[in-house]
Amino acid sequence: MDRFLTYLSAISPLSYAAQQAINAVAVKESFAKGDVLISDLAKCQRLYFIHSGLARAYFTHQEKEITDWFGMEGMVIGPIMRNFPVKETKHTVVLLEDTTTVSVSFADLEMLYAQYHEIERMGRLIAIQSMLHLQNKIDSIQLYAAKERYQRFLQTYPNLIQRVPLGYIASYLGMNQVTLSRVRKYK
Repeated sequence: MDRFLTYLSAISPLSYAAQQAINAVAVKESFAKGDVLISDLAKCQRLYFIHSGLARAYFTHQEKEITDWFGMEGMVIGPIMRNFPVKETKHTVVLLEDTTTVSVSFADLEMLYAQYHEIERMGRLIAIQSMLHLQNKIDSIQLYAAKERYQRFLQTYPNLIQRVPLGYIASYLGMNQVTLSRVRKYK
């Protein structure tokens, strides 16, 4: 739980009382590689912190899985907007490695937001970080060629190339696996 509280405090300073309140409702769990952590992200009732391991968020379009996001140690997983599916797509989060999470229910978070302004501020900042991450991904796909997208991916996530199947990386970058292979060959 210490890593979780350190992560939260780095986003926004939290008093000892706020940290204890979070600790009281946080749940630490371990999952196996291949487990579905969240079957429908829009209906997810918990905010997850990845203590160790790796996750992939994806949706299916025309019978093809499209990778949306990778989550690794020290990252948070949860819907930006709950109970609001985007274009009728169902986003799923599956684990690519054995994974340990720390999670808090949104019901408990709402209670903590009402009691502690500093936790409410922290929640808002986490939401802003998530939106900025999504905007950066959209900008990358719209503004950069395949080679540049791959180079930016390597700079942002240098260790994922050894941990994630190339098909998932290609999908995340908005290209097919053949294009990714060409880009990697001429790196």
